[in-house]
Amino acid sequence: MPYNNQTTMKQLIFIMATMLTFSTELKSQNYVPFPTENAQWNVYLEYSMSENPADTILMQYVLNADTTINQLRYNRLCLQSNASDTACVAPIGGIREKDKRIYFIGNDFLGFPHDEELILYDFNVQVGDTVFHDDYSSFFSIIEAIDTIEINEEYRNRYKISPDSRNSNYYFPDDEYWIEGIGSVKAGLLGHITMVPTCCYQLWEHICFKENGVVKYLNSTFSDCLASNLLMGVNLPMTDLQIKIYPNPVTNQLQIENNSNENLSIKIIDINGRSILEQPLNKTKTTIKLDLRPGIYNALITDQIEQIMLTQKIIKQ
Repeated sequence: MPYNNQTTMKQLIFIMATMLTFSTELKSQNYVPFPTENAQWNVYLEYSMSENPADTILMQYVLNADTTINQLRYNRLCLQSNASDTACVAPIGGIREKDKRIYFIGNDFLGFPHDEELILYDFNVQVGDTVFHDDYSSFFSIIEAIDTIEINEEYRNRYKISPDSRNSNYYFPDDEYWIEGIGSVKAGLLGHITMVPTCCYQLWEHICFKENGVVKYLNSTFSDCLASNLLMGVNLPMTDLQIKIYPNPVTNQLQIENNSNENLSIKIIDINGRSILEQPLNKTKTTIKLDLRPGIYNALITDQIEQIMLTQKIIKQ
């Protein structure tokens, strides 16, 4: 058979496509272990002991050195006071990993002690397996699905945990999501082992995960790792701020109507906390072409001094 450039080119394209598929499969198969240092999980907490407005707190959990508990070596989990302070303000407990299982001993979000080591996360689970939420195996959920997600140019397994219809689960009625090397990206690091008191109002939610100073996952509900849009009270627009963002979900073009007579800008942030787009708004109507991959994004409306005036979750189809 004579040498044929067209045939050779088709063969090369086939080989390259096969290699790309194989490479992607390899990426998704590489297990990402839990961090042992330079990691931070931020959690948003609301609580109220009465009918008064709820107090809001930013809880910043960090790994701080090593510790020994019950003759086992752990990475010490601490609360720190602010974003720039690495000191351990309050020791919480310890985390260790063995055979893709993450073990925890210490206090949960509300200070309830877990004096015996428990499995915080098990990344060996398969679809249909059971996940327990307490020390006595009274409350549990089911692994409903497992897929992969790209985090900072790295593929990780993601697990969807759903309530089991066989179990009346008052404390954990909603779906939960775990990601290898991070943990829960909905209820927060210790959220699924923290019991909700019946005496009062409590709510907690994962804000972000940072490693080596880099934000690797940001919950799109929040504008940044400090939850500025909620904790600083700027999640609600000013009385004279009239902004409309549509359509949502959006396919190609996002429309923003600005009837506020303010000099405002819009910033689009992805789930990893990266700024994807930023531009000023016209005084009447602005059209933005969204050349983005499908997913969930956060739209921030800011004023001239970059104060956040409004946030809105955007779904790109």
